Amino acid sequence: MSILYTNRLILRPFKETDANAMYKNWTFDSRVAKYCRWHPHSIIEMTQQILNRYLDEAKNGFNYRWAITLRGTDEPIGAIDVVELSKDNKSATIGYALSYNYWNQGFTTEALKAVIKHLFDNGFCVVKAEHHIDNTASGRVMEKCGMKYTGDSTAQRKFGSDEYCIVKQYQIENNRDSDI
Repeated sequence: MSILYTNRLILRPFKETDANAMYKNWTFDSRVAKYCRWHPHSIIEMTQQILNRYLDEAKNGFNYRWAITLRGTDEPIGAIDVVELSKDNKSATIGYALSYNYWNQGFTTEALKAVIKHLFDNGFCVVKAEHHIDNTASGRVMEKCGMKYTGDSTAQRKFGSDEYCIVKQYQIENNRDSDI
């Protein structure tokens, strides 16, 4: 799996030792989970189960999930990954979560730009993302990365729930002249 570098971040594969940092930095936090499709984790064992799934998927060849770390530290402050992949590996939908302590500092934009570039460099033609209609900050991140709004859709609000919400969808197409 590729390690991606930006000015302030290193995006690296998850490690077996990441559960404590994940829990402390974002998976327990209702402010982070508010617009995500998962509920805040009430105990670290929930985070450990997710991490174990991530590690198993990586062992089986899924190479599209990164821990977001600050340069100079190895502690994950968030995650960014492909949440949906087309059968032909030409289109990917990205999801991300970041510790509340690092919101509004440009870190998510930096991470998303790096992942878009990596996917385009590896033959992807389209990268998509979506956000809960009330999460306008996430929409700004997508726009800063060159993504264009393509419409609204309905999505399952939380995993395991019958509740649905409106999401705004964005995408960017691989354009060799783009400035990502």
